[in-house]
Amino acid sequence: MKKLMFSLIFVISVVISLYYGVQKAGFHEDEYYTYYSTNRSLGLYQPDREWQERQTILDEFTVKRGEGFNYGLVKLVQSWDVHPPFYYFVFHTLCSFVPGLFTKWTGIITNLIAFAIAYLFLCLLMERLKVPLVVEILTLVFWGLNPQTVSCNILIRMYAWLGAAILACAYFHVKLLQEYDNNSLEIKDYVLKSLLPVMAVSYIGFLIQYFYIFFFVSVGIALTAWIVFVRKDIRNGAIYVGACALSLGLAVLTYPKCLSHMFGGYRGTGASGSLFDIANTGMRISFFVGLLNDFVFAGGLILLVFMIFLGILLRMTSRNPAKRKGELPRPEVIILTIGAIGYFLLTSKTALLVGSASNRYEMSIYGLLILLIFMDGFYVLSKMGNPVLVYMFSAVTIALLLKGHVYDKNVLFLYKEDNQKIAYAIENREQVAVVMFNPATPQNVWRLTDELLVYPKVFYMNEENLDKIEDARIISADRIILYAADDDLQQQAFDNLFDSCSGLSVMKPVATEDMWSTYEVN
Repeated sequence: MKKLMFSLIFVISVVISLYYGVQKAGFHEDEYYTYYSTNRSLGLYQPDREWQERQTILDEFTVKRGEGFNYGLVKLVQSWDVHPPFYYFVFHTLCSFVPGLFTKWTGIITNLIAFAIAYLFLCLLMERLKVPLVVEILTLVFWGLNPQTVSCNILIRMYAWLGAAILACAYFHVKLLQEYDNNSLEIKDYVLKSLLPVMAVSYIGFLIQYFYIFFFVSVGIALTAWIVFVRKDIRNGAIYVGACALSLGLAVLTYPKCLSHMFGGYRGTGASGSLFDIANTGMRISFFVGLLNDFVFAGGLILLVFMIFLGILLRMTSRNPAKRKGELPRPEVIILTIGAIGYFLLTSKTALLVGSASNRYEMSIYGLLILLIFMDGFYVLSKMGNPVLVYMFSAVTIALLLKGHVYDKNVLFLYKEDNQKIAYAIENREQVAVVMFNPATPQNVWRLTDELLVYPKVFYMNEENLDKIEDARIISADRIILYAADDDLQQQAFDNLFDSCSGLSVMKPVATEDMWSTYEVN
């Protein structure tokens, strides 16, 4: 019955993600990079005063026939950027099964595979922790259907896979601790049954996203302290640390470029600078706690935090010392709490601040945070002696979940506004399409990809090249669909277009988006 119930929650969670996936109309610029960096062919470029065929653009975002499963190229391209390659290997694999097809569903399915893995490890983790059934159900429902879990599933980036790695890491650390504490492992079993799974997950986790280190190190320090100082076992503590170091060392040997990614380059330098900048700590933590409150708990986090402090107070003020000792948090819970908070705080210090989209950096830890908060909430309410309170708590959390979906509309990365832009492009696909790009940021043309792929071909112009236009089709056009980037010389470029094209005299704004404006020129 329990397995059937958990399976039903999983199916409903997937259906909700698919429901929003259908509504996803556009892409974040980083999502375009996911497609490009896993499937590129010759390399995307923006020519000046030249036409570019639709197929030329499409070839850089999809796998060409006969070029699938090219993992060497995927690894090479990622080495040029700032990310490890594992997620891109998985995504490229799915794209290789549908060559020539640019679709959001390859990315969403890739994420749903990760969600299934994360869901399994969350269930296993709760079994290990002997979480009460009502808390298990509430956690799975609230996390699986949460707007930010849905957002993670439809954001075509590596964060769903990072979440799966973190929950797997959490599970194997709890397993290690419990089997160690039961004295059930000899040294051989300790290494093979407990350390190897931790090493394997951490090897993969590091190669999914470097933020994995924040959780791994935080939970690892806590577990090492428990082994060395509580169990007073320096030898096994040293073996654990050595095994963890070996797993990360093997990851570095597999992907040496990771060192320059983390300690150099634009992201590594920026992240490390922010990490050691004490002055921004309060602002950054406040920002990410605000995201957790608004987008995960729909504004109700303060109630749950109050229950946590009440739970701590109840433990500390118990009149029966023996009972109070028995009620102290189990070491598994303490270690997981340190790992979750460590990840949240360290990520808060290093992640990019990009409004609500910054949720993506913390999404991977939200599942574990939800579990820990609900476990403490259940403890508080059960101590009050009225079982009705537990069901009231469940009702409130479900109400917050519904509020997040229905009232707050907290599911991110849908870009529904792109529907109108794409519809306009389809309506005008036979017209002359011109892209005026800013030469300082030509890669921002990617933001227009789903629109540009509608046209058979597109004419590119450097916005700062004010030489007279000579292309016959352009100068003879009596109607142009113009995509213009923000640039100091934009108006001069417009004037040059009108001077070069005698049949054009009127410019009508159609749409605006980040860094771009669309015009209909007649």
